[in-house]
Amino acid sequence: MAFWRRREASFPAEVRLRRRVKDCVDRRDAGPALEGQALVDTSQAVDAILLRRSQGAALPVGVLADVIAVHRLRVSELASPQDAHAYVALAVWMHAANGGDVAPELRREVDDAIAGGAETDEPTALLRALQGQASAVRAQWLKTQDPALAHTVVAVFVRLLDHTTAEDPAYPMRLLDLAGVTASRSRFMPSAAGSDVDDAIDSAERALRHPRITSPGIRRAHQLLGPLLVTRLERDGARADFDRAEKSFSALVGLASDEGEREECQRDLIILRSQYEQNGR
Repeated sequence: MAFWRRREASFPAEVRLRRRVKDCVDRRDAGPALEGQALVDTSQAVDAILLRRSQGAALPVGVLADVIAVHRLRVSELASPQDAHAYVALAVWMHAANGGDVAPELRREVDDAIAGGAETDEPTALLRALQGQASAVRAQWLKTQDPALAHTVVAVFVRLLDHTTAEDPAYPMRLLDLAGVTASRSRFMPSAAGSDVDDAIDSAERALRHPRITSPGIRRAHQLLGPLLVTRLERDGARADFDRAEKSFSALVGLASDEGEREECQRDLIILRSQYEQNGR
């Protein structure tokens, strides 16, 4: 995997990432690519690439190659499907943004992806690459709750949302993805819990208001909102949050896929009402 070799990087994350990939190659050890911090470095390196591209600069192919190398090493050691999707999507972006040229080590995978329908216009290829990287970071976060990823797991979904137009049918699901990772962080990082709960509720409610949200999206939004609103109700005691939580749990009763799920949603609704009455609110 010699395609990491290139000119000196100029952003701190790129320097760290190049050193990390070089260590893997020189030591024949994928360990440095498996750390949570490695995904932080890849995400920040992509941020730097996007900044350069927005300023009209050519694609820094070597930097992107290092990002791909980390995800590729993670696949070889962890058999991670999310990392596999990420590195192939990132390689297709390299192809799209670099006049059809990619590192030789990636040519076959890129050709197979294109033959399978991968889009090769740069904006779409970039969106797919950002989506793949976000999914890989989320998978690692959900597996480990590594504090090193606490900021990045939300940042990659904010970035993905920023690159999705409001008219895109995927936009409400991007909002729900963001709400989901923010809610997850609120459970594992108490220092950020308060603001994360508020932010997750805001994202889920924005998704519900979106004109292109689908029935599965509506169901997912209420699945997020019900527990989040209960959490905030316990924190603040606001009647409005009880009313909104009750609305979400009631909606889930109607949206249940089978009788068992419907009964579970009804129990949740009964418990919510009972606890609210017991607390004298």
